Amino acid sequence: MNRNKKISLSKYRVTPRTVPAGETSTVTICPMGEGLRFDDATEYLVRIVPMEAYPQTAILEKPIAFDRLSIYPKDGCLSVTYTFRQEQEWVISVTNEEREEKKKPPLEFRVYSLLPDLYERNPYRGDFHAHSTGSDGNEDPLIVAANYRKEGYDFFALTDHHAYDPSDRMVKAYEGVPCGLKMFRGEEVHLRGWIHIVNFGSRYSVNDLYHRDEERIHAELLAEAEKTETPENVNPLEYCYRKWIYDQIKKAGGMTILPHPHWIHKPGVHNMNTKMLEYSFRMGLQDAFELTGGQTVHENNLQIAFWQDMRAEGVKVPIVGSSDSHGTDPAMYFYMSKTVLFAKDMEFDSIRDAIKDGYSVAIEEQYGEQPHVHGPYRLVKYVRFLMDEYFPGHDELCVEEGRLMREFSLGDPDAKDALCALAGRTDRYRERTLRGR
Repeated sequence: MNRNKKISLSKYRVTPRTVPAGETSTVTICPMGEGLRFDDATEYLVRIVPMEAYPQTAILEKPIAFDRLSIYPKDGCLSVTYTFRQEQEWVISVTNEEREEKKKPPLEFRVYSLLPDLYERNPYRGDFHAHSTGSDGNEDPLIVAANYRKEGYDFFALTDHHAYDPSDRMVKAYEGVPCGLKMFRGEEVHLRGWIHIVNFGSRYSVNDLYHRDEERIHAELLAEAEKTETPENVNPLEYCYRKWIYDQIKKAGGMTILPHPHWIHKPGVHNMNTKMLEYSFRMGLQDAFELTGGQTVHENNLQIAFWQDMRAEGVKVPIVGSSDSHGTDPAMYFYMSKTVLFAKDMEFDSIRDAIKDGYSVAIEEQYGEQPHVHGPYRLVKYVRFLMDEYFPGHDELCVEEGRLMREFSLGDPDAKDALCALAGRTDRYRERTLRGR
């Protein structure tokens, strides 16, 4: 089946799409339009196929006997009651005698059974690293936010180079506007040329903190470096600077994200010395690692391989995907990399804890290619399901909100009222689609 052309999205509404694993649930399949109604007088054969946990011995001995139900519709809808075992994706195949005689393919619908820790969390798509005209980006901060929502993002942070104020202006401009997009303050901290650190969600600027008293801080870090022992090829002063940035972001209530260490720039070197990168991982100088960014396949490939090696050594570093976008229209890295995480809500603490606890994946989408999802196997499977069954409908709802945000930012007096009328649509869609509420 071509998973990019989903009959269940365009012709039928399936609720809920997710169910608690091991519990008996009812999944309802309703047509979108009178012409697609199931015939209440016809008995339908429903085959329920688990994609992972099926009897292995059956493959060697005889065809697998998947569970089958005989169901009569009610009011044109089918209600399938079943105990969906374990955590996995399921295919619900629906046919009737007429279809079987004429050898028509069955209708197929998909649901996912989840263990409690994941079932209770919501999926959110976001970006932790983006730029505007506040530094070297192409659009005003307010327009950047509008275009992120239009593209289907639930949250994002504006992190201009050396500049915290653009993100502050953006957040304040949209206060009280129910646009569905959670916006965070942030900045990309640049100190001593080579050092790049993303400051996500802090209460104030670490760049400003440093530049207000640069001479004193530099002198103190020089003195600290003289008595700091580091491994061979790890510069003590750079290490002290990185630790200072990490400590200051934490004091400001933010989250430290290490971006693009394998970014290749003139004269052809990586943004971080490999020994420094290894040491920063082992010393825990970041809360999360930007696993993929708006970079080439080559650069992202190296970062993923490095992260896998660190994990193999037992070094745990949570991951995010961030675009490092410098333009949304036309796109300059925009949407090439993003995060999907699972949290109770989109407040800072929930997002931080979800990442820290390993409930996040990085999505890499090079131009012209299908998306690649990177992270824990369990989450990758579920996110791929959501990309097919949930996010397309979610993204359709975001388009109008993004357009109205743009009009609001340009002074349209009616845009805020229109956004108020749309408020909460994506939340209601999520609850209805994923949980049937």
